[in-house]
Amino acid sequence: MRLPHWPHRRIDPAAAAVAVLALALRVPLLVAALPGVGNSDEPLNVAVGMRMASAGTLDPHSYRYPGLVYEVVAGVASAFRAVGVHVSAHGAMRIENLGIAHTDSRLLMVAIRLVGAAASVATCLLVWAAVRETLKRVGVPESWGRGAAALAAATVAVSPLATANSAYATPDVYAGFAVALTLYGTTRVLGEARYGTLLCGLGVGLALGAKYLAVAALPVVVAYAMSPGRRKDLLKVAGLAAVVFLATTPAILVHPGAVLAGMEAEAIHYETGHVGAEGGAPLYYLNALFRDQPLLVDATGVAVVAVFRTRGLIRRTLIAGLAYAIPQFLLLAVMAVRFDRNLVPLTPALAILAGIAVPTMIPHRHRRAAIAITVAVALFPAVAAARLYPRLDEHARVQAAAWVSRHIPADQPVAVESYGPWLDPARFRLVPLTFAADRPTVEARALILTEHAAGRFLAAPADHPRQTAAYRELLTRYRLAARFTAGSWIEVYVPR
Repeated sequence: MRLPHWPHRRIDPAAAAVAVLALALRVPLLVAALPGVGNSDEPLNVAVGMRMASAGTLDPHSYRYPGLVYEVVAGVASAFRAVGVHVSAHGAMRIENLGIAHTDSRLLMVAIRLVGAAASVATCLLVWAAVRETLKRVGVPESWGRGAAALAAATVAVSPLATANSAYATPDVYAGFAVALTLYGTTRVLGEARYGTLLCGLGVGLALGAKYLAVAALPVVVAYAMSPGRRKDLLKVAGLAAVVFLATTPAILVHPGAVLAGMEAEAIHYETGHVGAEGGAPLYYLNALFRDQPLLVDATGVAVVAVFRTRGLIRRTLIAGLAYAIPQFLLLAVMAVRFDRNLVPLTPALAILAGIAVPTMIPHRHRRAAIAITVAVALFPAVAAARLYPRLDEHARVQAAAWVSRHIPADQPVAVESYGPWLDPARFRLVPLTFAADRPTVEARALILTEHAAGRFLAAPADHPRQTAAYRELLTRYRLAARFTAGSWIEVYVPR
């Protein structure tokens, strides 16, 4: 296999502008909320990776996710120690409850998050490259092709969902990068570039290693099926993908039963439900996509139409992209559990479809007006992305913790729901509650309810009558003492 011959040796100003835009939106979020860590997944992921670094092993002994995100954390921690920076395995992540954690090493957390931010920016550039190379190969004018590629990449750069998730040590951002790499590889396969095989193998292997995302292999199979002379290379892709997956999740060789059990447990979780985040998945995901980046929802419909109205490379590329986007969305839609972060690996695929289909389908006589509208719709989410910091910083948690410290005597019981403030466990007798409705008889000097816990039930009482009734019963014994809204709301109650 020949090494890749990169078609652009100079940095394209349009691509550089997209990268700068993406970085400008993501870099401030690297320090959001620190030293508090409020994401539900990030604390456990960091704790597992730190345990790997301390033990000097590649086995995380946790298989809810494959190993890529854990290896990133372990790699950053090992690099810190290699240059003499002390990193405490215990202090790096102190977990109090779901969505409540604290770090004693802000620099370590920033470095770990920086890797995810870099992967997110690289995702934007891969979208740009996939669209740019495809349109160039079919003879689209230079300025038109570069503009379409830059706009497609910008939809991911300004996506609030992609931006927010780039700031967490979670697998979604790496899965998005893997999908973008895979789809760029399929465009190279369809464009008859020999290094397409290498890119596809790396992409599929990373998709498996990031989030068991086997559906990422479908566009590769479809691309090779439409390239009769290269079908034998599909075996090379499979072999390379297997090697990459084994490198990220070596436990599949030594503890296959445990890895499969972890995969099964996560599948059961998504099939059986998650309190407050279940039901109506198809409409939920469509609404989430439309709120995040409305252009991509509309452009996907344009791409479906374009499959029947175009031919040649454009048509084959759209078919390959849809071979991932449609099954991935359907897979999410049939699950009982729904989280908007699951759309992060879907967004780059929709952006590539949009960048290729929209220029093809815009009539020449309406081109200027269509371009103006498209640019406006594509960049409008940048406003929401630029306002992410206050929401992710969750200053309400700091305010609530300060209020409790001022008004509640030491050594008193304080009941704290998930996603609440971090309180000093040496000062208070903490009573951690996933949801206060699960323990309506709890006795405490202060009770802290949160939007991400109690709020999910109280905002939809008809959907959660049992939990709503439990909260109402609980609040007959407590009165509201303070409320904080800098971020998600947090309420502090004291006994009546």
